[in-house]
Amino acid sequence: MMALVSYIIGDCPSCGAPESYGNVTVGGNTLSRGCLECKHWDRIPLPELQKKVIYLDQFFFSHAFRGQHKMFVEAEKRITDLALAQQIVAPYSNLHEDESQLWTESQRAPLLKFIKQTSLGHKFSYEYEVKKHQIHRAFQSFLVSGPTRHAVERADALRRDVNEWDDYVWIDVGNFADKHDTLKMRKDRSIEDLLDLFDTWASMTSTFEEDVQSEVRSCAKSYIEHYVDYVKSIASGDPDAFFTANENSMMIESLLRYHDKLPAPLRMQRILAFFQSDYFANVPEVRIGSQFFALLRQRLRLGEYMNKEKNRNRFSGLFYDVRFISTYAPYCDAMVVDNLMFQWATDPLIDLPKRHGVRLFSRHNWNEFLTYLDELEADQRPEVDEALKMIRPVGARTPEWIRRGSAIRKRI
Repeated sequence: MMALVSYIIGDCPSCGAPESYGNVTVGGNTLSRGCLECKHWDRIPLPELQKKVIYLDQFFFSHAFRGQHKMFVEAEKRITDLALAQQIVAPYSNLHEDESQLWTESQRAPLLKFIKQTSLGHKFSYEYEVKKHQIHRAFQSFLVSGPTRHAVERADALRRDVNEWDDYVWIDVGNFADKHDTLKMRKDRSIEDLLDLFDTWASMTSTFEEDVQSEVRSCAKSYIEHYVDYVKSIASGDPDAFFTANENSMMIESLLRYHDKLPAPLRMQRILAFFQSDYFANVPEVRIGSQFFALLRQRLRLGEYMNKEKNRNRFSGLFYDVRFISTYAPYCDAMVVDNLMFQWATDPLIDLPKRHGVRLFSRHNWNEFLTYLDELEADQRPEVDEALKMIRPVGARTPEWIRRGSAIRKRI
């Protein structure tokens, strides 16, 4: 069977067919070459990579997509070039998908397509899966009375090894569900509920750490309450209980399945003890999210954010921002966020760069971000440059099967 050559570089060294031999695929750390006419196949090893993982917030993609601000357009192009040069990956997440759904109907699909193209198909694991990995690791440590603090593993958030070479093409599975109305309703309701708490939080006299613990307890309570609702739905005979269950309830369900001889009622008691322990409080996603809302309480007590109408706009994307930072910051080398998140994440009370080693950029320190990109470009290793020349050889010819496919796609 002939190979589907992507870049023709010359005559086949086996059958001699003219202009039939070239690059087929890039996979792992191997470049595969073959012939359009015969079964000849070569595998060429590629050098190991050391890519940086960078998270680009929705605000960045929104500005780059609209094209109204040159700084974002140019930065997006540089990031794409660095990704093609195998120096970085900028994965998208399910939060990008949800936030894109909040745009107008005509803009949703083009925006998400733009995000995926910049990400070259790389995607973070769904946030629930990341939380599940973290919570289960903490629960396992709890069961054996191990350390209450635990390290994260990049595989928790990135199933695919980011240091593999990217292929010429990637397959995109479209996001077909229209969730605009549901997501907008939830977003608007969440913001109003949050703003209603401001006066109460501003009048409290608790310390930052006390506020963190309060947020942690609230998070634990949410898991338990959702599980109770799930159990009630099952008991009532609801046939859709499992399919409509909140993700928090499924987290408890997964903890109940640990294989040991402990009776089911005692397993639930054990889970409740876990949720009240430092093991749960130190789960990275729980800790970071709790710190962000504790910092908001502190700033309200200092007299900040007094204008409710301005707050409605200022905090319109707060829940999405806290979710992506608390979930993915420990797995990133850098994040580009908006100014508010930059100020909070670098506040000494949180200090994510010190805690997790992630570099944070926003408009506030845009020149530092550009310098960071300069440094990445300058760090390219000569052996990687040579491999890139093999992967995308200058003067290589595109075979007819690709040109026909491109013409069909254009007509469609």
